[in-house]
Amino acid sequence: MGKNPQRLDSPVIRVPVWRHKTGELEINVTKRYGCYSTILKAAQGQMDAMLSRYSRVLVFRLDLHLCEYSGNNEKLSMMMRRFKGWLGDKYGLELVGHLWVREMEKAKSQHYHLVFMLNGHKIRHPSKLISWIERYWETRNEPKPYTPRACYTMVARNDPETYGKAFYRISYLAKERGKGYKDATANNYSASRIKPLR
Repeated sequence: MGKNPQRLDSPVIRVPVWRHKTGELEINVTKRYGCYSTILKAAQGQMDAMLSRYSRVLVFRLDLHLCEYSGNNEKLSMMMRRFKGWLGDKYGLELVGHLWVREMEKAKSQHYHLVFMLNGHKIRHPSKLISWIERYWETRNEPKPYTPRACYTMVARNDPETYGKAFYRISYLAKERGKGYKDATANNYSASRIKPLR
């Protein structure tokens, strides 16, 4: 039962900037904790891939908590499969960019931070999507998902301001704190594998 943390095999960035191909991006580091570079790289790669395909990308995040500890990520994996299927059926989305991380701090069970990146021409606001996830999660007898007050950004291609705003929010998922409480075969994080258009 992986209650002892396992460090991620990834360098930790302790300065508040991440070097991007077009310059520097502000990231969410603290005096005590840095950000894992592997997670930042995955986030950047998926944002860039989505923006290579769509000139507008809706980026939103929320958190899922579990009532009881689980060493694996099966409940989250099932939710992700169902959610992607629903997005395809309702909105015709062929690609769903995502990033999630698993954390456990003072609570006795893990929680997940999730970010989704979607075609902003088809979906302009995440309220219906968040409602679907809330209903799904609560019908599995889990706590109501938490949605941060500033939970979404519409990122425009070639717009450093919206890109930087979204990336700063996503960088919270890369924070060093809380990672590694899991079974050896479970992942600390996962991201979609969308390829950029050349």
